[in-house]
Amino acid sequence: MRHHRLPLLAGAVALGFGLAIVGCQASTSVGSYYVTYRANGFSGIATIDSVLYSPGTGKCKTTCNADSSMVKVTAPAVTAGAVSWVAELTIPAGSIVQGTIYGSGTAAGTAQWTVIWMTATGNLAGDSVTTATAAATKFTLAIPQIVL
Repeated sequence: MRHHRLPLLAGAVALGFGLAIVGCQASTSVGSYYVTYRANGFSGIATIDSVLYSPGTGKCKTTCNADSSMVKVTAPAVTAGAVSWVAELTIPAGSIVQGTIYGSGTAAGTAQWTVIWMTATGNLAGDSVTTATAAATKFTLAIPQIVL
């Protein structure tokens, strides 16, 4: 009885050809950045009415409150200590990030809003804005648009 190896050989050739095609395709991976938004120093000096931040899906175009590309957190809890509110995200390279805090002062002090990310070379980079707070005074802290 003779065994024919043609079906096995044809299958191996087809598999090898398929792997060669897959190996020649360009990679679609673009990398990503680890981004941290922080609201500092609010405990005891201010309350946060709302926070708007970009998850890397776009930028605020006209009215930030109505822009669906921004994530809105209304009246986030403010805990004791230096860091009052934090969001940590992984955002694709090429994204635009920005953030705005709307707050009300409860006492005199300094509030800070910061965004920090790691660059492609592994170094930390960031931007921040500060404002003086006063009792019964509304304020806004806005981080400008940053392209990662």
